[in-house]
Amino acid sequence: MASLFRSPHFTIERIHSGVWVAIARPDGHGLCNSGIVDLGGQTVVFDSMLTPEAGAALRTAARRATGRSPDWVVNSHWHGDHIWGNSALRAPHVVSTRTVRRVIERRSREQWRECRRVFPKELRELDREGSPVAAADRRRLRGWFEGVLAGPRVVPVVPPDVTFEERLVITGSRRSIELVSHGGGHSPSDVFAHLPDERTIFAGDLAMVGLHPSVGDGWPDRWIGILARMEELGADRVLPGHGPVGDRRTLAAVRGYLTDLVALASKAVRDGRSAAEAAGVPIPERYRDWQFSFMFGENVARAYRLARRSRRRSPR
Repeated sequence: MASLFRSPHFTIERIHSGVWVAIARPDGHGLCNSGIVDLGGQTVVFDSMLTPEAGAALRTAARRATGRSPDWVVNSHWHGDHIWGNSALRAPHVVSTRTVRRVIERRSREQWRECRRVFPKELRELDREGSPVAAADRRRLRGWFEGVLAGPRVVPVVPPDVTFEERLVITGSRRSIELVSHGGGHSPSDVFAHLPDERTIFAGDLAMVGLHPSVGDGWPDRWIGILARMEELGADRVLPGHGPVGDRRTLAAVRGYLTDLVALASKAVRDGRSAAEAAGVPIPERYRDWQFSFMFGENVARAYRLARRSRRRSPR
């Protein structure tokens, strides 16, 4: 497959017969990972990447891999780096939960406008002396910022036209793909895909490999429960939203991170510390090599706010 299609935005890897993953290049305009599945007579793409440019490349990759253009695009959640390629994939159907559809319709265009407004300054700040951004993160952030700025002034937003609540199965002549949502953990509503015969999960941003997950739009307690339910499926391969393909340890690693995050935030609340003090706690040793380290303080601050809110509501 790699010899058949090359893209500046992602690399292609076949992980099973009829199942491929597109791993975002750090300096490309795709940012998130995608999955391509040949169901037999139908082609599914899981997550459409950051930009229409990357989405168009993903459409070509799917066609060359399966012999068909995408019939279905699955959006794991509403965040732009997973849905702004929808228009370029030109699939007959985009599918996700009803909540994902509602949030995309309400917030996605404004998110694109805001990114285009702030990213020029963010780009200038990346390489300045004393930049708080770790050197290891700069390629990926530069690709993210430049991708949006190179895109259209107004992004074509294509929300899901097929929606479900908890589970939807799409079946072809070769295999089925199960789309599952246990509610919101990373975002107001998260969808993952399960290929039971291949013991594979496409996790969206419910899982990362080698990067700090983003908790700013989510609920770590709920997220921990979702990951525990995903682990029960016994998958051997996990495609994370960002980072290389993982294995059965991937979900447990993210669950451990979130558990530690909740514990740190809860202790800060019990000790009477401020949100700023909580956000300033050192990154635990086991996570210090993970990229996007700038997210850790933001994650602790989000967990701290949720812990304080919960404490206020609890009976004394």
